[in-house]
Amino acid sequence: MKHFVILTSLLALLGCKSNTEKLQVTPIYTEPQRVTKEIPETGKNHTYMTRMEVTDRLNPMIFMLTKNAETLQFRIQGNISSGGYTIRQVRKIRFEKGEQTGNTIILRYYAEIKKYPGKESANVQGYNYIKNEIYKIPNSVKIIKVELYEDPINDTSDTKPKLIIQQTFNFFAKI
Repeated sequence: MKHFVILTSLLALLGCKSNTEKLQVTPIYTEPQRVTKEIPETGKNHTYMTRMEVTDRLNPMIFMLTKNAETLQFRIQGNISSGGYTIRQVRKIRFEKGEQTGNTIILRYYAEIKKYPGKESANVQGYNYIKNEIYKIPNSVKIIKVELYEDPINDTSDTKPKLIIQQTFNFFAKI
């Protein structure tokens, strides 16, 4: 009986895998910094407080991680600003398969940004987000175009998603 329990727990652990396609959201932190500036008209120094980012902002990018004959694994990353009396957070990244024309296919990803009422912490200036995606490449496709849009889901002033970045992966054989 003891061997059966050990064997079943070992098989359960071997069957587990990490969720590589999960959205990772991290805050962009700032800290106060004292700045001294000389006023040229009076020649006196003026000291004031400003905020400097401690966490680096991720540049919006789409880049390939791995590629084999059947699948393409790539990473989508970006950032949004948030602060003041409106909290903006990335809820999820939605995938919409675009049209296929000839040997080209367009993949559209929408970062759904939701606004919440309330006050953001003074130490948070925004959020970085990263998501790894795996796409099964059809046999007839040689060019994959990936587009990332920001889609505010509960903002009535912005109804049209804004294109953030696009990347083209070309898989024609190089001679």
